[in-house]
Amino acid sequence: MRTRLVSLALFLLLIAASIPALAHHTSADTPGATTVGKAADSKWTDTTIKAAATDANKKVLASGKPATVTGEVVEVSCYLQLGKRGEAHIPCGTKCINNGQPIGVVDAQDNLYLLFAEEHDPRRDGQVTLKDAFLPLLAKQVTVNGMMTQMKGGIRALYVSAATLSSMKPESDTK
Repeated sequence: MRTRLVSLALFLLLIAASIPALAHHTSADTPGATTVGKAADSKWTDTTIKAAATDANKKVLASGKPATVTGEVVEVSCYLQLGKRGEAHIPCGTKCINNGQPIGVVDAQDNLYLLFAEEHDPRRDGQVTLKDAFLPLLAKQVTVNGMMTQMKGGIRALYVSAATLSSMKPESDTK
């Protein structure tokens, strides 16, 4: 009987080790990090699900997982081109973001996550923007909750709820 229990326990451990994690976490315990969104709210919305018109689209969407990522907010263009980040890059990064350059988060392992608004139609139709929410956080530590996809080549995207983005007000709007 004991041998059967040990065998069963080993079998269950092997199965558990082979199941991909439902959520991706990176250094979520960073003191002083601003938290964006709630892990419990991380899911694909109806507009995103409806936008998956083909089987290939549905396959990519199905690969998405709720994720919590902690790291530094960066302006992606200068970061990838020149390695620019941190406080010294705020003036340049602010100009780049204001002129349409993408925003991302770099975690403690130097993984870059491109940030996007999750809801397909509001994002597509310009009804929600990352700039207003994340520009005040440039070069700061954040913990962001959302839906993550990862494509071949290691490109990671983190989709943040538009409701979360809409509830974040730039510092200049709160004075």
